[in-house]
Amino acid sequence: MPKMRLPKTGKAGFAELVASLRHAETGEGSLVPSPATAGEFVDELGCRWAKSRGPLDPRLAKRLVRAADDMIVGEGAGAVLRSVPHHDREAAWADIEDRLDSSGLRTYQAHEFASADGRTLVYFEEFC
Repeated sequence: MPKMRLPKTGKAGFAELVASLRHAETGEGSLVPSPATAGEFVDELGCRWAKSRGPLDPRLAKRLVRAADDMIVGEGAGAVLRSVPHHDREAAWADIEDRLDSSGLRTYQAHEFASADGRTLVYFEEFC
């Protein structure tokens, strides 16, 4: 069966095609980088947190679950920040521990943040 050949348009034809493409319409709002990517964020109480290190080793993350002043889980790559009260941290850690830096569908990375007044926060970011 003979191959169907397209008419030759040259390089200008391709360039014209690319130039004619419109940018994809963005939805409502703009893309906001996750706290781990941005390196800082402001929590619901208005405290500014700056990333001090991460991704963290699982052993250090576990230590911070117990010792940090605050703990936040960033669900959906940090789109939704969920504060974890001190009494619920062990249960949250049990849910996260096996998926920390794993190759599964929902994995987490741990990061340490610090506030200007010296408090520490452990932040777990969920990503796919």
